Amino acid sequence: MHFDEYQLTGRATYAAFVDAVRTILVSLVERHGFTPHAITGRAKDPVSLKKKLAKNGIDPASAIDEVLKDLAGCRIVFLTNSQVTAFHATGAINENFDILNVNEHHPVPGTETEDRLFDSTNYLVALKPGRAVLPEYEKFAGLRIEIQVQTLLNHAWAEMGHDTIYKEPELRHVDPRHMQAINARMTEVMREHLLPAGYAFDKIARDFNRIIKADAAAGETLATIASSTNNDELLGAFESADTLILPMITDNSGVFVELVPQIAAAVERVRGTKGKPINSIMGNFPGKTGEIVAKRAADLIGRGLYVDPKLSFDTITRLYRGAGTDAERKIWADLGAQFASYTVDAWEKVGTGVQAFIVERIGALSIDDRRALANLILAMLAKVLSYEISGIRRGAFPTVLINTAIIPAGEGLRQLRAGAFDILEQMLGTAADDIGRSDILAPLWIAATPPHGVSEGLRIQIMADATRLLAFLQDHSATWGLELRRKTEIKALRVHRNFRAVPASMTENTELVATQEKLVPALLTLRDTLNADPQFGLYKALIGTDSVAPKAWEEDVPDFRGAASWRKERFPEIIAEADPAKAAEWVARLRAFLTMPANAADRYPLTEFVEALVQVHPGIGTHMLYQMDADLQPVLVRLLRGLDAAGEGDVIAQHVARFIGEGRFLANLALWLGRRDQINIALLATVGDRARELGDSEAVLETVNAAGHLFRRGADQPLIDRVFLPSAEYFRGSKDPFWNDRLMDTVDAAIVEGLDEAQSRTLLELFMPVPRIDYSGDLVLAVIARRFPGLVLDYFGARIVRDARSDPMRYEVVPSDIHELGTVLAENPRQLVAATREWYRKDPRVHEYRGGRLFRNVFPSLPAEASGPLREIAGRGDRNDLSFVLDTLAAYDGAEPIYPICMDIVDRLDAGDDLLGRVSQVLGERGVLVGDYGSVDADRSERAQLEAWLDDPREKVKAFAKDERRRLAQSMAQEQRRATGEIEHMKEDWGEPAAKAKQE
Repeated sequence: MHFDEYQLTGRATYAAFVDAVRTILVSLVERHGFTPHAITGRAKDPVSLKKKLAKNGIDPASAIDEVLKDLAGCRIVFLTNSQVTAFHATGAINENFDILNVNEHHPVPGTETEDRLFDSTNYLVALKPGRAVLPEYEKFAGLRIEIQVQTLLNHAWAEMGHDTIYKEPELRHVDPRHMQAINARMTEVMREHLLPAGYAFDKIARDFNRIIKADAAAGETLATIASSTNNDELLGAFESADTLILPMITDNSGVFVELVPQIAAAVERVRGTKGKPINSIMGNFPGKTGEIVAKRAADLIGRGLYVDPKLSFDTITRLYRGAGTDAERKIWADLGAQFASYTVDAWEKVGTGVQAFIVERIGALSIDDRRALANLILAMLAKVLSYEISGIRRGAFPTVLINTAIIPAGEGLRQLRAGAFDILEQMLGTAADDIGRSDILAPLWIAATPPHGVSEGLRIQIMADATRLLAFLQDHSATWGLELRRKTEIKALRVHRNFRAVPASMTENTELVATQEKLVPALLTLRDTLNADPQFGLYKALIGTDSVAPKAWEEDVPDFRGAASWRKERFPEIIAEADPAKAAEWVARLRAFLTMPANAADRYPLTEFVEALVQVHPGIGTHMLYQMDADLQPVLVRLLRGLDAAGEGDVIAQHVARFIGEGRFLANLALWLGRRDQINIALLATVGDRARELGDSEAVLETVNAAGHLFRRGADQPLIDRVFLPSAEYFRGSKDPFWNDRLMDTVDAAIVEGLDEAQSRTLLELFMPVPRIDYSGDLVLAVIARRFPGLVLDYFGARIVRDARSDPMRYEVVPSDIHELGTVLAENPRQLVAATREWYRKDPRVHEYRGGRLFRNVFPSLPAEASGPLREIAGRGDRNDLSFVLDTLAAYDGAEPIYPICMDIVDRLDAGDDLLGRVSQVLGERGVLVGDYGSVDADRSERAQLEAWLDDPREKVKAFAKDERRRLAQSMAQEQRRATGEIEHMKEDWGEPAAKAKQE
């Protein structure tokens, strides 16, 4: 259509087309629930068109409808940015029209659009074929129209600028700088007024909708909390109350007070329930339990703990008392600790008022109540006796200010801590066992530990509290167990190191010096009292790597080597005093030591001692073997080693045979045999046979471990045939992948080197159920791959097949990270390409996370030896081969080394080929995006890299690059708009005004 034709008849056709499209737009926006400010349209005025043709050098006699895209246009005008975003998200334009092109108008820093602040999305569309064949639309077939979607503010700016900027007059006499000034003012109006107003309108609309939504949801939400027994419903109601309803009530304290008892009742209604399982495309997940409801309820109650402290205390103690599991009790204990913490907001209003109230309420409880609420009380009093005031407040967007301070000393604090001490001392005096006593002592030791930067007044308070604690310990600790006394001395030593000397800057404070002079003697008196018991001295020498050596009281800092030397010196002294005739007493003593509530690491010195003891007094060791049981089991390995060194082989043989026959201590025996100087493969095999017979998986694993240790000392095929493989094979029938996983962790790489191809294949089959290959598995696979790379590749291929039947959330086909295995597999890139290509042929689904990931992990930088085979396939392969290459490259997250291969593929494809879209996707894959504008930055980087394609001699490559760079420019504008909008919304919610300057 040339210009004269357009002027005579074309404009009328386009005007009718505009009316038809406008009718469609009115219908579709209503169908999607939108109420735009206006939907306008026009066919281009011939006068304006003629000027545009002349300005752009277009021949009026040419086919202008093929050159210009704005002969017809419609504009949908919404009131807010959010409405525009929501409309785009519906896909309504795509549903009703064929989209020929999309042009995003939005400023992107660092590009030529940086100062173009106008915001609009322009769709160039045509009627869909199905509509164009209808009689009322057939005359519009082939016509194009631009549909613009923008806000009212942008619409107003565009209308104003239509005559001042878009149709800038040709000035013949007036200085053109006047027009430049107008253009600058238009830009200033957009930046200084319209952009901020747009975000302000958004917030107004969002706040309005939130108010309406909160009001509508309040009744149903409160009713659900009051009566529902459905966990999912309650969680939804808690969320609605927390984030929607309560923030919308100006003074919500009254509502909160009424709501808390209902929340507590809801927790009690669903306590112990499991919830309905959740079925999803990602698998089946357990339903929401009553404990999850309790956790969310605690979060909600925690929002207003100080609204009514009495209600908070009563609610927390009520819910803790009724909890049926330790997990739920911990929820309420944590909430109690939150309640008792010193926060900046509460401190500024009432000082220690909240904590004083809590101590008063606990003090009023009966002894039975305190016992029932013990862990809750301890959690709260630990916070009461702490020293830090903390709080979080908003700073300038988007910073958060973390405020911390140390509590100042004063009479109120002294009385508060005295009350807490009264409660804890009463609880300590009535505790039933050392575990309970240890828990009660924990907050008391907190009270005796100074924070960094403590003031003189608070230092006095802490020393006075520590002196009071020491007096109690002096009177009561003699009846406590040895381990609790050992821990008590360790804590007391730390207090001594903190306060043994008065800081030089505080020596003039007579009260402080006097308090310190009371504390230090009390510490030394407690030390002497504890160590006056010979059994305690013996115990702390044999148990605990952190036990207090005598010289430690003279040290300012811990000397761990000195403590170890002290212990080594004590061993010969203790052994020299041991009487073999009193073997039974010694065994009873060691049993008592081993059954103290110490951890395994603390028992290690005792195992060393036992080895040394029985070398000198083998009779004691023999007696221990006769008495061997679960209590003595931790020392069995070192006991056997000591008797070995003492030449008691016959005694050992007798008892080992008995243990094997009884099926006891098999894992310990395997551990001993694996580290014994004398190698006895037959005996290790016997232990393994018995362990497999009894189904003792731990012992079977230990025989695998022992075989590896022995193999390192000298390769011996019987270790493989009689011990390693039978024990490994045992786990083939395991129904729990946990054991296969532990097998992979246990296998020693040295023994794997001795396996032949068939044995290696067997081992890999046993590793098939392993959910995730970690570093130890990587080492084992690398050993196999070094000699039999095909086996390892077959192993991964089998894992891909297994993955189709497994839970993808728990089964990782290939490791996310690779180490030695990658170095080995990289030696033959063509073999790896062939293997991954075969896996793709069998199952191309999510190849980039399977074969593609493995290829990328082996060749992270895609060197020439790895890219070469892929380029060969890209140059000669069929469409399936091209898809394989692209899906492999997708694992590289758009990294630069994939570009040459993608160029080769583009050159083989014709315009419109679907695989061109896949190339675009592969180039656009993103790894970790950093920052609010991370996606924009990634698009910018890709666009810059594609610039080199424009100089490529291949026309298809240049054409693809041109189109792709334009698409990326549009994507950058779209992402810039989205990110900027989100940031401005957050600023509004933060309380800061919308930005008036362009985004940096």
